[in-house]
Parts: sequence; C-alpha cells; structure tokens
Amino acid sequence: MLIYIILPFAAVIPGMALCHPKLNENCKNAGKIIYCSLAGVGLFIISAVRYAVGYDYYLYANWYNSLRTASFEEIAFMRHEKGFLFSLKVLSGAGFEYQAMFVIIAFVAAAGVMLLIYKYSRAPWVSVSAFIFIGLYFISMNFMRQFIAALIISFALRYVTEKRFFRFAGYILFASVFHFSALLLLPFWFVLKIKFNNIILLLMLAGSMIVYIFVTPLMTFVTDYVYTYYDPVTNVEASTGLSPVYTIAFALFFGLAFLLRNMLVRRNKYANVLLCSMYFAVFFSFLGTAHAILSRLALLFIIAPILILSGDIYITLRDLVLLTFKDSKTKRRLYVIILGLVLLFVCGLYYNFLLHDSERGFNGVVPYQTIWEEVSS
Repeated sequence: MLIYIILPFAAVIPGMALCHPKLNENCKNAGKIIYCSLAGVGLFIISAVRYAVGYDYYLYANWYNSLRTASFEEIAFMRHEKGFLFSLKVLSGAGFEYQAMFVIIAFVAAAGVMLLIYKYSRAPWVSVSAFIFIGLYFISMNFMRQFIAALIISFALRYVTEKRFFRFAGYILFASVFHFSALLLLPFWFVLKIKFNNIILLLMLAGSMIVYIFVTPLMTFVTDYVYTYYDPVTNVEASTGLSPVYTIAFALFFGLAFLLRNMLVRRNKYANVLLCSMYFAVFFSFLGTAHAILSRLALLFIIAPILILSGDIYITLRDLVLLTFKDSKTKRRLYVIILGLVLLFVCGLYYNFLLHDSERGFNGVVPYQTIWEEVSS
C-alpha cells in the first residue's frame, strides 16, 4: 500500500518544481523532458517488477506459458488477438520467463502515456497526477491488451479534428490487433464530431437513459447465446454491475470540462473531440453499473481526455482565478493555492476509494509486492 500512497506525492511535488512556469522558466523544454522521463521510468519500474498484482496477472502468465509449446498454426485458431499472441510466442520462443512479458507491457504503457502527455499536455504534472488519481495506472496493470489498444486510440483521436479518416482508421485497425474492442471506434468517427451545447447534451443524456433501460435484457441475451465468457453464473459481478462511484467520478470530470468547454476549445483545438470522447467514457461506465463488462469499453475513450484535458482544465481554472483577482497579488496566490488543495482533496478521496474498494483493492493491485518478494518466499 505504501508505494501507492507515495505515488501522488512523487507526481505532484517534482512536477511542480520542474514544470510549473512560476517555478521553472524552462517548463516547456528541459524541465518538461526531465519530468516526463523521470515519471515514465518510475511508473515503468513499479509495474514491471510487480508480482501477482492485478486480477489478470496469473491469466496472462498462464497464456504465456501455454504458448511455449503451441505452434504458430495452433495460435492462428485461438480466439485471442493475433498481434498480442504472436508477440508473446516470439518472446517465449526466445527463452524468456513470463515476467519478461510484464516488463515489456509496462514499458509500452509507460512510454505511450508519457509520450501522449509530453506532446499534448500543457501541465504534465497535472496529467500524470490525473493518470494516477483516476485509476488508469491501476488499469494498465490489468486489462493489458485493451489498455495498449486504448493507448493507440488516444493518438488517433486528433485525426477526427483534422478530418483525416484513413489515418484514424489505420490507428484503429492497428489497435484491434491487440484488442478487438478497438473496432468499436470506427463508427465513432462520425459521433466524435458532435459539437456540444446544452441541447445536444440533454438529448444525449436522454438517449443514454433509454439505452440503460434496455441494457440488462440485451446483455442477458448476449451472455446467454453470443459471448458466454461473461455470463452472470460464472461472473457474479457481471450481473450486479460495478459501483456507481466510478461513473460519478468520470461524470464530475466531464461536467467540469463541459462547463469550461468554450475556454478549452480556444486553448486546445482537439478539446471538443476529447470532450465527446469523455462523454462516452461516462456512458459506458454508466452501463457498467448494470453489467460490468460494458465498463471495459469506457477504457477505449477515457485515456486521452483525462491525460490532456486535465492539464487544460487546471490551467483554465487557475487563469480564471488570476483574472478575477488581478488587482490583488496576495488574493491571487491564496485562491490558486485553495484551488489546488480543493482539487487534491477531491482526487484524494476518490483515490482512497480505489485503494480500498473490495478486499483486494482496485483491480487487485493492493497489496503490492515485487518479484523479489516472490523469490524470497
């Protein structure tokens, strides 16, 4: 547990020192590069050396070991994504133990996240903190195939704004070799172009409620006859759904971004697509309260909005405070500090919930242990 308590402090304190414009004039250059590199290395190491951390840890370990003796022909008929399976087959064929798989996945996840933050976030320390506080880092240690696919999708969203469909589709198809669910994003090429306003939001909320009414009988049919792996008998959580706390947290983030949308769009030309993407993260998380498997689809939409918009939201709120109290330097500093403390308090409450939700913590990442603890035992 201690490592997870240290993580937010390790993200915020060095980040402010290296990336805050008032503390470091080189925040757009050397400070940003150093911070993103250090944060990436830290996140990589914690994920790479874990042992039995995450509900899917043993599932992936067993896959890896089974591929040692499987032929490429046998792999071709397996139901899992071939891009992922063939990669593991090559790795296992080279003689590496299964832990090497987690090391490589941890590197891909950390490198991808930090690259996205470095390229598009105006406040890297806020983005890294959001990655940790909202639980995305924990998710990267589970659902690993889908997280990689979602990360690729995050780089594709910019092409919706730039109206480059074939580039967008290419990224989505590439993501699908790691998780088939990525293909869901292809028809969203049209949906993500929606320009949000109050009327559009009300219509979308009404539509979401209608879908929610029919989601249980629909998913019952799907798990009974189409996708039986997540039937309610063998997966109790599928019938009861997830806690609404996750949906509430995502909805609060979306709501704040929606209220600031005009300022965010002026600051970031991709903001509207990211806002729309965040809406569907909330939508699928909401459906997940009825059937847990649907919440997995929220991951496809949430990474880019959280990592990019979080920085824009913080800077926008900070600028509003500075503008409101432009005649008083003391008040400006005081209210910026209060703003930061309020955001940290709210995020801290949710983070605490993630760590203590269920007996093993969020997605089985608590307690944390390393491969050296496994060897010593």
